[in-house]
Amino acid sequence: MADHDTNSLLVDVVPVLRETVQNRVHQQLRHLLMVGRFQPGQALKIHDLAEVFGTSAQPVRESIRQLVAERALEALPNRSARVPLMDDTRLEDLRRTRLALEGLAAEISAERATEEDIEALARIVDEEVRADEDLHVESSVNRNLEFHFRLYRISGSTVLLPIVEGLWLQVGPNIRRAAENFDARDGRGAELHIRTVAELRKGNVKGVRRAIEDDINRFFDLLVKPRPADAAPAKPDPAINGSYPSIRAL
Repeated sequence: MADHDTNSLLVDVVPVLRETVQNRVHQQLRHLLMVGRFQPGQALKIHDLAEVFGTSAQPVRESIRQLVAERALEALPNRSARVPLMDDTRLEDLRRTRLALEGLAAEISAERATEEDIEALARIVDEEVRADEDLHVESSVNRNLEFHFRLYRISGSTVLLPIVEGLWLQVGPNIRRAAENFDARDGRGAELHIRTVAELRKGNVKGVRRAIEDDINRFFDLLVKPRPADAAPAKPDPAINGSYPSIRAL
């Protein structure tokens, strides 16, 4: 039997890239930040996250470094990081920027949307309404994210989308606080998404932009709305203090 070089026998095998695990950790941390799974001021501990993800500390450490560079996290002296706290000035800055960029993305998308696109968005809204009625915050928040980025991707812009993602990374951890100040049942939570779909069906480009802008404004209004003095304190989120429940291991 002829001898064969090992490399020639495995020529069709795709190399396992070191970046694969790193990329998956990074993408999941980004998603968790964008849907508010981490709270403002919460410290993210590398060891705890690595244990939950089922990886070594290195990919988590590198992901955190990247998220610090994206301004989604703040570096701490012990080489860990925390979710930034935001004052009203920074929130208003983010509001203005989101209105400008997401309004533009919505407008371009409205000009390009097909019937298939609109029906896909309508299905997401239906799921969002059901989640709100069931008081399933996790599902509602995920459908909200899915709706916005499904809409914006229709624009076909490779410039706008990464910038918008960066904005959501910064503001996402505040989404739970906004939810505390709002009863989303009876269609109230999804009403502006319902309006967006209705304007898309009418081909009203400016109407689509206004609906998205109203949605963004309502979100930020809820963040700066003072809680009543006699309001019951919010239940502590189990994701605080280093416990990260329901995060899927890689």
